[in-house]
Amino acid sequence: MDIKSLIKNWRVLIFIIIFIAALVFDAYALTSNKVEVTSSVILPNGTYIYSINGCQVNSINSYYTCIYNNINSPFLQISTSNGNIVLEPSQYQSLINETNITQSSLISYGIDIAGGYLLILNSSKPLNPQEISIAAQVIENRLNSFGVKSINIYPTSEGYIIVELPYSEGDLIPYIISQGEFYAKIGNTTVFTGSEIKPLFGGQYSGLLGCSPAGNQYICTYYFTLLLSSQAANSFAQATQNLSVVLQNGGAYLNEPIVFYLDNQNVSTLLIAADLKGSNTQQVSIQVSGTGNSMAQAQYNAYRQAYDLYIILENGQLPSKFNIVQESVIPPIFGYYILKSFELVLLLILIGIFAILYLAYRNLKVPALVTLTLASEFLIAFAIGIAIHQTYDIPAFIGIIFGTATGIDDQLVAAEEILRAKKGENVEVKETERLDKAIKKAMFIILLAIILESLSVFPAFVAGLSLYKGFAVMVIITVWIGYLITRPAFINLARNLL
Repeated sequence: MDIKSLIKNWRVLIFIIIFIAALVFDAYALTSNKVEVTSSVILPNGTYIYSINGCQVNSINSYYTCIYNNINSPFLQISTSNGNIVLEPSQYQSLINETNITQSSLISYGIDIAGGYLLILNSSKPLNPQEISIAAQVIENRLNSFGVKSINIYPTSEGYIIVELPYSEGDLIPYIISQGEFYAKIGNTTVFTGSEIKPLFGGQYSGLLGCSPAGNQYICTYYFTLLLSSQAANSFAQATQNLSVVLQNGGAYLNEPIVFYLDNQNVSTLLIAADLKGSNTQQVSIQVSGTGNSMAQAQYNAYRQAYDLYIILENGQLPSKFNIVQESVIPPIFGYYILKSFELVLLLILIGIFAILYLAYRNLKVPALVTLTLASEFLIAFAIGIAIHQTYDIPAFIGIIFGTATGIDDQLVAAEEILRAKKGENVEVKETERLDKAIKKAMFIILLAIILESLSVFPAFVAGLSLYKGFAVMVIITVWIGYLITRPAFINLARNLL
């Protein structure tokens, strides 16, 4: 056996390079994390946790591991972005049961692992599948506009929409269920609706109008612009042409204000300047106020109120009113046990496969090659999933395991074909010919199996908002990694080593 010529084999070389790159990337993704407190009775919200009694905290798993490893210590010294915090034994359980954390990393975990909110929404009136899909898309667009990561939205055939939301984004729940029905009225006349406007935010189209003290607080006003359709502009002109002009607040205004409503709630009431009487203006401003204990806080609150309203208007309204029929909170501690279980299951699977193959072949080379190939497929698929921002929930992890496990049959088929070919006459040329034929036959069988596996999960993949999309995506990625990278390398290694 010539090790140098084996390494120079281009399939083996590609496998080695990709495997090492995936290993490094996985290690980096798993360690370059930060853990943030989203709510707690003993730690400040928004605090980053670095270590507990010197035990490094860089993931949800390590957070709970560090606590349990020091559960019998006389105190816990927690190193955080707000300095060191020392807790007594009576406070330890609060870290576990009354402290919610989130993990920011390259890896996006589903709420079944990282924890969060599980909402089941139901329409107030019957909707067809297309309308349900539109509603799910509107909700997803809203959350994306707010910058939310690690969200999952699943419309169901029964007319429900399931939304998974991280702990840190719980304040956005009202915006999820808001129908977003927007309209503006002057007197008793509706002059335009949400479908007749285009909201503009940023630059010259929005800004802070001013602030003033209000008792012990401040109140600030922020505006953004609505671009009206020609029909809406005509409606505005007709609604204002017969209004009278009055002097108010040191200026000349029409005697009726324009009132903006969102889901039948008054969100802004503005006086109309006298020079807009009968005007076909196509730009109007909407103003929103915010209060705070300081001027800076009031300015920020006014901005957030305006921006949140802009997001609702920008992404359109839901086809009907949705209600939360069930709201569940999943603590991140469950994810700690789930990932620990996965690690144990993977280890036991690899040990079991190695032991069974050794008993079957009485040869260390076959189980060693098979186990190495399975482990490398898992690590490469995991790295690709991270790179494409796949959300790793339980179905996604099961998808990798399933896709990897199907490779056992492929590798055994290839190994058997190679061993069978090597049992022929001891003539080098004939053996090479038999091996080439055996390898071609094995690769054809492997390709056929992979195509069938991909087709079997493809319906879940194309159903973009399916609960099992993560499973389908990772199965497809894993089996094709096997066909293109790991199994050809396995065949070349087996051909030289067995």
